[in-house]
Amino acid sequence: MYALFLRFCAIALFLMCTLPGDAGAEVFRWTDAAGKVHFSDKKPDESERGHVETFDGRGAVSFIDAPPATASLPKLRMFTTQWCPVCKKAKAWLKQRGTPFEEFDIETSAAAKAEYRRAGGRGVPLILLGKERMAGFDARRLEIILAKAGY
Repeated sequence: MYALFLRFCAIALFLMCTLPGDAGAEVFRWTDAAGKVHFSDKKPDESERGHVETFDGRGAVSFIDAPPATASLPKLRMFTTQWCPVCKKAKAWLKQRGTPFEEFDIETSAAAKAEYRRAGGRGVPLILLGKERMAGFDARRLEIILAKAGY
Protein backbone atom coordinates (compact mmCIF):
# COMPACT_ATOMS: atom_id res chain seq x y z
CA MET A 1 0.00 0.00 0.00
CA TYR A 2 2.85 2.39 0.87
CA ALA A 3 4.54 1.63 -2.48
CA LEU A 4 1.32 2.51 -4.30
CA PHE A 5 1.11 5.82 -2.41
CA LEU A 6 4.72 6.67 -3.29
CA ARG A 7 4.11 5.84 -6.96
CA PHE A 8 1.01 8.12 -6.95
CA CYS A 9 3.01 10.95 -5.36
CA ALA A 10 5.81 10.56 -7.90
CA ILE A 11 3.36 10.67 -10.82
CA ALA A 12 1.56 13.68 -9.35
CA LEU A 13 4.86 15.51 -8.82
CA PHE A 14 5.97 14.69 -12.37
CA LEU A 15 2.71 16.04 -13.82
CA MET A 16 2.83 19.21 -11.76
CA CYS A 17 6.38 19.93 -12.94
CA THR A 18 5.88 19.16 -16.62
CA LEU A 19 2.38 20.33 -17.46
CA PRO A 20 1.86 24.04 -18.11
CA GLY A 21 -0.13 25.79 -15.43
CA ASP A 22 -1.95 29.07 -15.08
CA ALA A 23 -0.10 30.12 -11.94
CA GLY A 24 1.76 32.84 -13.86
CA ALA A 25 -1.20 33.92 -15.98
CA GLU A 26 -1.95 37.63 -15.98
CA VAL A 27 -5.47 39.07 -16.05
CA PHE A 28 -6.06 42.38 -17.78
CA ARG A 29 -8.96 44.72 -16.97
CA TRP A 30 -9.95 47.62 -19.20
CA THR A 31 -12.91 49.79 -20.03
CA ASP A 32 -13.82 50.21 -23.68
CA ALA A 33 -15.00 53.44 -25.32
CA ALA A 34 -18.64 52.54 -24.58
CA GLY A 35 -17.87 52.25 -20.87
CA LYS A 36 -18.09 48.42 -20.71
CA VAL A 37 -15.57 46.73 -18.41
CA HIS A 38 -13.66 43.76 -19.87
CA PHE A 39 -11.45 41.07 -18.34
CA SER A 40 -9.09 38.93 -20.41
CA ASP A 41 -5.85 36.98 -20.24
CA LYS A 42 -4.65 38.88 -23.34
CA LYS A 43 -3.48 42.48 -23.20
CA PRO A 44 -5.93 44.70 -25.10
CA ASP A 45 -4.60 46.69 -28.03
CA GLU A 46 -4.94 50.47 -28.11
CA SER A 47 -8.15 50.39 -30.18
CA GLU A 48 -9.94 48.25 -27.57
CA ARG A 49 -9.09 50.44 -24.60
CA GLY A 50 -11.29 53.48 -24.26
CA HIS A 51 -10.49 54.16 -20.63
CA VAL A 52 -7.74 56.63 -19.80
CA GLU A 53 -6.04 56.56 -16.42
CA THR A 54 -5.41 59.65 -14.32
CA PHE A 55 -1.76 60.14 -13.47
CA ASP A 56 -1.51 60.66 -9.76
CA GLY A 57 1.52 61.57 -7.70
CA ARG A 58 4.80 62.93 -9.02
CA GLY A 59 4.86 64.13 -12.60
CA ALA A 60 7.13 62.02 -14.80
CA VAL A 61 9.16 64.13 -17.22
CA SER A 62 10.48 62.78 -20.52
CA PHE A 63 11.43 64.13 -23.94
CA ILE A 64 9.59 64.01 -27.26
CA ASP A 65 10.29 65.03 -30.83
CA ALA A 66 8.89 68.51 -31.15
CA PRO A 67 8.70 71.02 -33.97
CA PRO A 68 11.68 73.39 -34.20
CA ALA A 69 11.57 76.24 -31.69
CA THR A 70 10.62 79.69 -32.91
CA ALA A 71 11.79 83.04 -31.56
CA SER A 72 8.78 83.22 -29.24
CA LEU A 73 8.10 81.05 -26.21
CA PRO A 74 7.06 77.48 -26.99
CA LYS A 75 3.37 76.75 -26.47
CA LEU A 76 2.36 74.90 -23.35
CA ARG A 77 -0.19 72.23 -24.31
CA MET A 78 -2.13 70.12 -21.83
CA PHE A 79 -4.24 67.07 -22.69
CA THR A 80 -7.05 66.55 -20.18
CA THR A 81 -10.49 65.09 -19.51
CA GLN A 82 -13.42 66.75 -17.74
CA TRP A 83 -13.47 64.24 -14.87
CA CYS A 84 -9.74 64.24 -14.03
CA PRO A 85 -9.02 65.83 -10.60
CA VAL A 86 -5.28 66.05 -11.30
CA CYS A 87 -6.04 67.92 -14.55
CA LYS A 88 -8.15 70.43 -12.62
CA LYS A 89 -5.33 70.91 -10.12
CA ALA A 90 -2.77 71.49 -12.91
CA LYS A 91 -5.06 73.97 -14.72
CA ALA A 92 -5.73 75.90 -11.50
CA TRP A 93 -1.99 76.07 -10.74
CA LEU A 94 -1.17 77.36 -14.24
CA LYS A 95 -3.98 79.95 -14.09
CA GLN A 96 -2.89 81.13 -10.64
CA ARG A 97 0.68 81.43 -11.92
CA GLY A 98 -0.55 83.37 -14.98
CA THR A 99 0.97 80.90 -17.45
CA PRO A 100 -0.83 80.72 -20.81
CA PHE A 101 -1.63 77.21 -22.02
CA GLU A 102 -3.75 75.40 -24.57
CA GLU A 103 -6.08 72.71 -23.23
CA PHE A 104 -7.17 69.73 -25.31
CA ASP A 105 -9.94 67.45 -24.01
CA ILE A 106 -9.15 64.01 -25.43
CA GLU A 107 -12.67 62.73 -24.86
CA THR A 108 -14.47 65.46 -26.81
CA SER A 109 -12.04 66.02 -29.69
CA ALA A 110 -10.88 63.30 -32.08
CA ALA A 111 -8.04 65.54 -33.27
CA ALA A 112 -6.88 66.09 -29.69
CA LYS A 113 -7.00 62.36 -28.99
CA ALA A 114 -4.96 61.63 -32.13
CA GLU A 115 -2.31 64.19 -31.14
CA TYR A 116 -2.33 62.81 -27.57
CA ARG A 117 -1.62 59.31 -28.92
CA ARG A 118 1.16 60.61 -31.22
CA ALA A 119 2.76 62.20 -28.15
CA GLY A 120 2.72 58.83 -26.38
CA GLY A 121 -0.21 59.64 -24.10
CA ARG A 122 -1.24 56.91 -21.68
CA GLY A 123 -2.98 58.96 -19.00
CA VAL A 124 -3.98 62.48 -18.09
CA PRO A 125 -2.91 65.13 -17.61
CA LEU A 126 -0.25 65.07 -20.30
CA ILE A 127 1.64 68.38 -20.43
CA LEU A 128 3.85 69.23 -23.41
CA LEU A 129 6.27 72.15 -23.62
CA GLY A 130 8.78 72.13 -26.46
CA LYS A 131 10.55 68.76 -26.32
CA GLU A 132 9.56 68.04 -22.73
CA ARG A 133 6.58 65.94 -21.72
CA MET A 134 5.16 65.63 -18.21
CA ALA A 135 2.84 62.72 -17.51
CA GLY A 136 0.87 63.78 -14.46
CA PHE A 137 1.43 66.96 -12.51
CA ASP A 138 4.17 68.02 -10.11
CA ALA A 139 4.22 71.78 -9.48
CA ARG A 140 7.91 71.84 -8.52
CA ARG A 141 9.01 69.95 -11.62
CA LEU A 142 6.72 71.95 -13.90
CA GLU A 143 8.12 75.18 -12.42
CA ILE A 144 11.62 74.05 -13.45
CA ILE A 145 10.48 73.12 -16.98
CA LEU A 146 8.69 76.46 -17.38
CA ALA A 147 11.72 78.40 -16.12
CA LYS A 148 14.00 76.62 -18.61
CA ALA A 149 11.57 77.53 -21.41
CA GLY A 150 11.51 81.20 -20.37
CA TYR A 151 8.10 81.34 -18.66
